[in-house]
Amino acid sequence: MMVCILKNAGSRARDAWPLANTNTIGIIALDTSEPKHTEAAQAAIGRDNLVTLGALGILAYVASMMTHEALGHGALCIVAGGRNVMLTGWGEACDLHPVPIGITAAGPALQFGAGLLTWLVLRQLTPGRHMVQRSFLWLYMVCGLFISSSYVAFSGLTNFGDSATIIAGFSPPWLWRTLLVVFGAVAYYLSMWVAAFELRRIVGNDDDQRLRNFLWVAYLAIGLLACCAGALNRTMPPRVALELAALTSFGSGFGMVRLPDLLHHMATQTALRLPYLRWSLPWVLGAAVAGALFVLVLGPGIGARS
Repeated sequence: MMVCILKNAGSRARDAWPLANTNTIGIIALDTSEPKHTEAAQAAIGRDNLVTLGALGILAYVASMMTHEALGHGALCIVAGGRNVMLTGWGEACDLHPVPIGITAAGPALQFGAGLLTWLVLRQLTPGRHMVQRSFLWLYMVCGLFISSSYVAFSGLTNFGDSATIIAGFSPPWLWRTLLVVFGAVAYYLSMWVAAFELRRIVGNDDDQRLRNFLWVAYLAIGLLACCAGALNRTMPPRVALELAALTSFGSGFGMVRLPDLLHHMATQTALRLPYLRWSLPWVLGAAVAGALFVLVLGPGIGARS
């Protein structure tokens, strides 16, 4: 386009600007150079790429649930000399009888620990750089902290799950279940503050609409993926997998969409405007593969019905 303008207005430009032709061309070349596709340039677009954001949410949820089930329960089962006879996105069965308490505790403990470790990594990263990677790490941290802490509280309320198995036989039962609820609720609340603080360093604090889009797109992507996978389950009792899928996504993640309330209570000295999340084909393709495997393989489940 600029070449056409120069051809059509060549003589007029020379008459209007009392500069040498070489200098004029140099000025025009500098002014018309196309911006590079950097994160800083992406900020001019004015919004985060929602497809990439949804993909990051899917990857974070799948990675966090496999941290709990496959690495926590499953890997420790193998280390203890057992064999994994069932694996889904929300459950694992080890053939050791009885199952050592360490294997039962390893799932939520490793998931929560991975969330804390990710937080420490995020603290070392400079705001405004590596937006895709930072957003993924933040979502993985949120999944790890929120799901594991809410699972502890859920176990206390329903007497179901890993934490309920751990305290089975402890007396009096009502006291231990109450302690689970209190501990899980406190851990969840503190995790929300951690998530809110780190979120501010990723999306800034001067655009409420951007903040809501960022949280709701990831929240819905995670919930839909989990429920689609849970609806296909064939290895757990009827509806149990679907209920666990909904609880670990829409339920545990509800605090994520409440983070704007906490951000409004945080004292800030200056407004932070940070680059927008750009389109990333590798991350989107990775999410497509991971999501398909999660829904079609881990959703139905591997192994015998528990």
